[in-house]
Amino acid sequence: MPVQAIPLALTASLYPFGLAVLLLLAEAERYKGRVTVFLAGAVICTLAVGFVIVFALHGAGLGQQGQQTPRYGLRLAIGVAFVAGAVILARRPPKPKKQKESRLTRAARQGGLIAALIAGIVLYLPSPTYLSALQVVGSSKLSTAGTVTWVVLVVAITLITIWLPTLVIVLAPGWSKPKLAALNSWLSRNSRTLMVVVLAVLGVWEIIDGIIGLA
Repeated sequence: MPVQAIPLALTASLYPFGLAVLLLLAEAERYKGRVTVFLAGAVICTLAVGFVIVFALHGAGLGQQGQQTPRYGLRLAIGVAFVAGAVILARRPPKPKKQKESRLTRAARQGGLIAALIAGIVLYLPSPTYLSALQVVGSSKLSTAGTVTWVVLVVAITLITIWLPTLVIVLAPGWSKPKLAALNSWLSRNSRTLMVVVLAVLGVWEIIDGIIGLA
């Protein structure tokens, strides 16, 4: 079972900007349709990419016994990349994103449902951690039904920070909006530290797993 994909998907879900755009759409007119379509765009993008990559890996035979060396070599490379990413992220000063945010904010405020759909697709193009989760699934020995189930599970975990808020916004907007705004503020302040720690831990884990597999 590709259980290693779960922490990778959880890491990919740490995306405060996606939640910020969702909250912005929740303040617009006809917000229920906007937030739902935004979520649909994210789901379409992540599912499409997920199925293409996972079944391509299955077609390459990475889950077969004879392909263990490339499989664990890839995990070793991913682990090294994660550790390097954690070091770079920890040492790099944060960059202001005012211009990028203002453009997305303007598009979200002025656009209709199509703009919300496109925003969901563009903002949730695959991240390195999401791709790594797909690699774990794609290199595991699973049936077609099992593969589909795991891709859906990885997508559900990756998008938990927007599908769950979307649900509570639609069902209880007055109660949820201030709490989600506070959550987004906390994530914005702490996401950098969280990403450094998680990338370092996952990187070390992948390196150890790759070395043991190759040995």
